[in-house]
Amino acid sequence: MDFLKWLFSHRTWLWHKWLVIAQAIGNFQAQVILSLFYLVILLPVGLMFRFLADPLRLRWQKALRQKTNFGKWEHPKENLGEARKQY
Repeated sequence: MDFLKWLFSHRTWLWHKWLVIAQAIGNFQAQVILSLFYLVILLPVGLMFRFLADPLRLRWQKALRQKTNFGKWEHPKENLGEARKQY
């Protein structure tokens, strides 16, 4: 019975102390949940986009160049003197 009297007389003090403890627990819990969310969901999606995305379409252009029938073009003239004599 004495404990209940003490509890009711100090309930505001206990409530404020509990709020401090609850805030610390909540901050820790939020960090854990957000870290797990990042590691489980965002990290694999980000890695997939990083390795599979081609924003400049460089792979697409390379594939188009490889599909052509043209080889590497080289000028038939060996040096500058021969190139000047062509006309």
